[in-house]
Amino acid sequence: MKSENFDVLIHIESNTLSDELISFNNKLSTEIIAERVAQNFPQCKIFYSIPANYNGTLLNKKDIFIREGNEDVPFWKNLFEKTESKNIAIIKADSAFFDPEILREMIEVHVKYLAEFTYSENLPEGFACEIISTDLMENIPDIKEKTLPLSQVIKSNINLFDVELFYKEPDIREKRLSFRVSNPRDKAIMERILSLKQGTPSYSEIKEIIDNNPEILFLSPSYIEIEICGSCDLDCIFCYRKSLKKEHPMMEISTFQKILSEMKAYNLPYTLSLGGSGEPLMHPQFYSMLSIACGDPLVERIIIETNGIYADTNFKTFLQKPESQKISVIINNNALDKDSYIRLHGADRYDTVFKNITSLAELNKDGERIYLQIMKINETDEIQKGEQRSYLDRYYDFWESQKFPIILQKQNIYLGKIKDRRYSDLSPLKRIPCWHLQRDLYILADGTVSFCKQDIDGDFSRGNITNESLEDILKNQKQSFIEGYKFRFPVNPDCSKCDEWYTFNF
Repeated sequence: MKSENFDVLIHIESNTLSDELISFNNKLSTEIIAERVAQNFPQCKIFYSIPANYNGTLLNKKDIFIREGNEDVPFWKNLFEKTESKNIAIIKADSAFFDPEILREMIEVHVKYLAEFTYSENLPEGFACEIISTDLMENIPDIKEKTLPLSQVIKSNINLFDVELFYKEPDIREKRLSFRVSNPRDKAIMERILSLKQGTPSYSEIKEIIDNNPEILFLSPSYIEIEICGSCDLDCIFCYRKSLKKEHPMMEISTFQKILSEMKAYNLPYTLSLGGSGEPLMHPQFYSMLSIACGDPLVERIIIETNGIYADTNFKTFLQKPESQKISVIINNNALDKDSYIRLHGADRYDTVFKNITSLAELNKDGERIYLQIMKINETDEIQKGEQRSYLDRYYDFWESQKFPIILQKQNIYLGKIKDRRYSDLSPLKRIPCWHLQRDLYILADGTVSFCKQDIDGDFSRGNITNESLEDILKNQKQSFIEGYKFRFPVNPDCSKCDEWYTFNF
């Protein structure tokens, strides 16, 4: 295929205000992309799509298109008119590992099948691109008002256009990786690969590099679950609290502060979950702890798992503060009336919970922040006497009418410590390395860092955060991850019997 049949548009994201988010290995990733395009496709013209609020050095480029808002239909019609291009390949500006061979193959497919739009679903971001044909512009009517980005419009109405889906081996979707330097965690992994390879790898090399050197995937935790309270007013039929050796205590606020303080050394964003065996809102210093977490810039998301009993007006008021917008709430409520609440949760607290839940619904007006969670177990999917539909169907109808997003949660039986109430096995046929050993940290109320969440009493702990450094604790976990990646499992705990390895937290 002749290179004069297509040009390249390097796309700067709307949240990229300066060059910092597109810098890699002491160079702008846009320069890296442009050099590789020029070397491999010398007849290709290179353009830049830049948001209006960007103030970096790319403003000095000659072929730039400043955009207000999305790359919508009017934007693209203007671009094709001004450039007179036949086909344009869109490459994200932070794709420092851009592989020209992938672009070559995608364009061959695009031209061979006379496609209007070509994209890939199996290639990770940072390697994939999208290709748009001028024919698409001719077939889309003029739209004056602002719309969604053009690629999103096409993917949402895929049968209306001539679209080609590009596939390339190896397929590494199971690793949930992207290769974009604007994401600090992606960038850290890319830097490790670059150092190991002593150069930029091609896409065909990535899987082998990772499989031979899995330690490059192990960064600081991206998800930390902290048990700040071991107490709870309920006696849920599916809860592991009855399997604990003893009720866990309240976490000292100094322990909580130490965890967040030690995470600063890694300077990577993470999600903080307040969960564990108890009800976090019962901690007497709950709001002080929450304020500390909200004020930490590395904590990009806070998840509060609650039974809803204490999610009252004070809780709602706190969530409405501007600094609390990073908080999401998961309310563990399997009931749709008082009888089912007593049957599943072991206490008569439905009226209180229902009142609190419906009050919190207001916070979902500007986006989903409050979720309801129901367990996927026999007791929640049975057809009860006198009913024609299952309990789960009625639950969804009832709570969705209240405008709540619902999480259908797989039951964790904690390596056989609690009764198995599951009616289906959701485990993939092929086992992959455990996400939790790679990404998670589970800390009990006394500061014990458990082997993982399955280690509910910390019997196989990695240490205690109150008297050991996080660095030393993570060295222990890193070795467990590497062994697990190679499917060499410990006996205590017996990872070979676990079925939580494929579940994924943020």
